[in-house]
Amino acid sequence: MATATFFDRLMGRGGVQAVTQAGRPDARKASGARLRPFPNDDVYLHIKRIDNSRVIRAEDPHTPRVCWKMIGGVSTAAVLLIGMLLPSGYRLMAGYQLEDLRREHDLLSRQVSELETSEAKLLSPERLAELAKLQDFADPDPSRIIHLEAKAAGTAVQAMARPVEKAPAAATAPVERAAPAAEEPVAENEQ
Repeated sequence: MATATFFDRLMGRGGVQAVTQAGRPDARKASGARLRPFPNDDVYLHIKRIDNSRVIRAEDPHTPRVCWKMIGGVSTAAVLLIGMLLPSGYRLMAGYQLEDLRREHDLLSRQVSELETSEAKLLSPERLAELAKLQDFADPDPSRIIHLEAKAAGTAVQAMARPVEKAPAAATAPVERAAPAAEEPVAENEQ
């Protein structure tokens, strides 16, 4: 009814309302209102302020026990959940590590094949002959080659290093080149 009264005053009509014994407008007796009353328009709510600042809450003796039980239960549930998820997480991490190892194995396999290819090119007889011509290498005298004979058919043959008399440096190498200080190979495996 208050809303209808507000609209009546807004429009300047000043509607006449009947007032009940409690001092509230009576919706049934208001005849000058142009709007019909809204539901619960005649209900007035009074808010009472309550001051609870002096009230002290009584302690419940069971509350700490309930809290500790709750903490223990939640902790146990967390440990169980982590324990259940740990193997799958470990499996996932192991899968990543395995994939990294496979990738590294493939890379190393490619590097090994490239190195073997380059080694084969460097040790090919054509390349060695070319290097021998560039460095003026010559075949050794047949008298300086010692052939080893096997003791038995199934045993391995090993070469034994013997001191070789060195020829004068001037006779074996030109003056502009320095003679190497290392010994020359004295034996060749022949089976």
